Amino acid sequence: MLLTSLVKAFRNRTQIRFASSSSSDIADFIRGMSSTKKLKGSESSPSVTNKPRHVRMKERGRDPGLTSRINLQIISNGFAGTSKSLILNNDQTNYLFNCGEGTQRTLQEKNTIWEIKFSKTKHLFMTRKSWDVMGGILGLCISLKEAYLNEITFHAPCDVIDLLKHWKGLESFPNVNLEQYDYDKGEFQDDCFKIKAIPLRPTNFISNLDSKRQRLSTSNDASQITKFPDDLVYAYLCQTHPFPGSLSAELCTFHGVPPTELRSRLKNGEDVTLSDGRVIRSKDVTLPSEPPVKILILDCPSLAYLDSIKSNELNSHSYHTVVHLAPSTILNSETYRSWMKSLNTTHHLLLDETQKNVHMESIYRYQTQLNYIDDGIFPLLSNHNSLKEDLKLPKPIDNITYGLTSTRIPIRPMLGPDNSKLVVLQPQNYIDIILANEEFKQTFTAAKQQLQAMHEIAKTGHSYPEIIFLGTGSACPSKPRNTSGILIHINDKNIFLLECAEGTTGQIRHFYGDQSDDILSRIRFTYISHMHADHLGGLFGLIRQRRRAFENLGHPYEKLILLCPNKYVDVGQKQWNYFSNEHSFDDDVHVVFNRTLVNGLPTLTNIGGENTEEEKFLLEKFQTIGLHGVRTVLVEHIYDAHAVILRHIDGWSLAFSGDCKQSNDFIQAGQNVDLLIHESTYETGLEVYASQMRHCTMAQAIDVGRRMNAKYTILWHFSQRYAKFPFLSERNDEDESEQKDQQQAIRPDNVCVSFDFMRIHLSDLPRACELVPIFESMFYDEWLILKKRQTRREQEPDYFAKNTRMIESKRKFMSGRSSPSNTSPSQSTGKTTRHTTSSHQ
Repeated sequence: MLLTSLVKAFRNRTQIRFASSSSSDIADFIRGMSSTKKLKGSESSPSVTNKPRHVRMKERGRDPGLTSRINLQIISNGFAGTSKSLILNNDQTNYLFNCGEGTQRTLQEKNTIWEIKFSKTKHLFMTRKSWDVMGGILGLCISLKEAYLNEITFHAPCDVIDLLKHWKGLESFPNVNLEQYDYDKGEFQDDCFKIKAIPLRPTNFISNLDSKRQRLSTSNDASQITKFPDDLVYAYLCQTHPFPGSLSAELCTFHGVPPTELRSRLKNGEDVTLSDGRVIRSKDVTLPSEPPVKILILDCPSLAYLDSIKSNELNSHSYHTVVHLAPSTILNSETYRSWMKSLNTTHHLLLDETQKNVHMESIYRYQTQLNYIDDGIFPLLSNHNSLKEDLKLPKPIDNITYGLTSTRIPIRPMLGPDNSKLVVLQPQNYIDIILANEEFKQTFTAAKQQLQAMHEIAKTGHSYPEIIFLGTGSACPSKPRNTSGILIHINDKNIFLLECAEGTTGQIRHFYGDQSDDILSRIRFTYISHMHADHLGGLFGLIRQRRRAFENLGHPYEKLILLCPNKYVDVGQKQWNYFSNEHSFDDDVHVVFNRTLVNGLPTLTNIGGENTEEEKFLLEKFQTIGLHGVRTVLVEHIYDAHAVILRHIDGWSLAFSGDCKQSNDFIQAGQNVDLLIHESTYETGLEVYASQMRHCTMAQAIDVGRRMNAKYTILWHFSQRYAKFPFLSERNDEDESEQKDQQQAIRPDNVCVSFDFMRIHLSDLPRACELVPIFESMFYDEWLILKKRQTRREQEPDYFAKNTRMIESKRKFMSGRSSPSNTSPSQSTGKTTRHTTSSHQ
């Protein structure tokens, strides 16, 4: 066909152009950047080239100066399990207020909507000590470190640096200065804002921390408050600097000032004398300056804080905007609304979690497209129908506006709320996009009838186990893929959770909607394979929401059985002590160390002594859900990393790798399982890099499944450079039979690829494997890019030598043994609080 010829010709031209390039562009590849983004010179430093512009200006000693544009941007309003957060941003810096779970992923979506540069987030402001507003700090800091941000300043009514130290083995910030601003020394000030933290305390609040009850003072004087009590809340009064008036070219022409250096002097505030003797004053040709603008960020967790708010100095100011972060019940109470009316402000912006809106269009777009291919394996998300084109936005009442995701209020110049970038779902448009791809259209049409027949057959299979993939990416989240999390429905009352990365609870709420509390209460077991943030960063949030689910359902709380590395106990206890006033770590979870199950479950025996109470407890709990075999295997990744094999009395079995290199012990322990879920972080051909990073390539994961004699293998845990779809197999349009042979040689017909929100039963696996060629055609442009990378590696004999050198250089930078090229001497001085651990994630 003509189309096939054109595609083949395009590929050939691309390969020829690629082969003639003298630049290997290895650094771009390692960082997961597009291979088409070439460095102009072979001697250019990638770490310098990729730095944000404002960082380069600062290193050169240039003052960016006052910015002419300042905006207030809502990141999320709390709907569907998101956290309430917003950004004040200008041309050089982002000031992020509150950072709950999933904030960094939502920020990636906002990069394209409002052009918010994620790498410019230098200041993080927290309104209170709560997981709701701080659960995403660790993930955000890791992402900012990868974006070459050398310093991060925290502003909070608690010790944030101490919180980061709680994660053992996760604090990988040797070359990043982490500082917390001390408001006891006065207000914070930089080139754009003066920001004052106003302390708020509740009335008659009683804290119960570590079983010690004490009544706290209601004074609002920061000097009289014990340093960082648990009930302390900060309201942030943000004031811009006066913006000087700009020189008017029209006024200069009117007064006869020629376009020479005289205008530069007038712009700098000097008076000048013209050739005819007239004195022109600077103020005569300069537009009026803009006065300071005040914005108030106010969080009122309960009405107990209202007395403190009413008697506070914040009532004496005039504001352009007041942003209210209180819960919906408080925002809509008559008492709170009555106080709001007393404030002198132009705009009240309410972040009400009950107001429906789309905070991440991408997850709905991808799920809609995948649902078009197979509605059984990819069901629509719970809020899909309520967020379509007919979504009605709340109307402003007087000066009160509801802040939704992507609502923007320009502060300079001063304008009203802008909702022009609000997103509504357009399912038909999403489907039209993939149908415009002729490659996909042909492939899907040819396979559609067969897939429908296989779907009908699958409906006759067993309902359990049912596997829901909540996160299929690695390291940091991307638009299509969250980090690690898999739900396994053992039966209709018990769920086994594999891994729990940041945002896992939010993924559950997106998938199940109103049924989320029921699902959370049915999670009886959770398995954490190793101590990395992308595998356990959301565990505290999930357990906290799980306890709330029991309360909402009126059921007595049942401890979560947590299979985890030994080191997590210390991390968990510190984390619970930091955030939880009511329940301790031991109140919420029952810990089982992974290494205690390396020989499988204990057996009941009276030979040589009786079973311990712990052994009897484990046997009872696992047998209750039908698991007669639970075995962990020590694998090579980091200290105490394990894989796990589950075997059920109904006959099915499942092996899960966690993160690891190929493991012979794991292969032997998982012989003949029905399903292997194996990490496949990198594409085939990067075995050297994968070995250095202690991960597997996709070909290695497939090989593990073959040697394990697993009936089916699902590839999982992809590097975010393959966010849309991984590069699995060769394609050859010249000979379909040859193409089929090549695909079978590289990718057997019992291998499938995982996506977020993929729901699969064992009877669905044959159909899921047949979908892989359709996915390849659906993401054909991405496939071509990955093909170019493969071609480059094949055509450069010294590629792996260069790659190994780059890996070693990056390892030294990450571990702090050498200084990065983008570190300036000024960054190592003047820090009052600094986190300098050298452990490597």
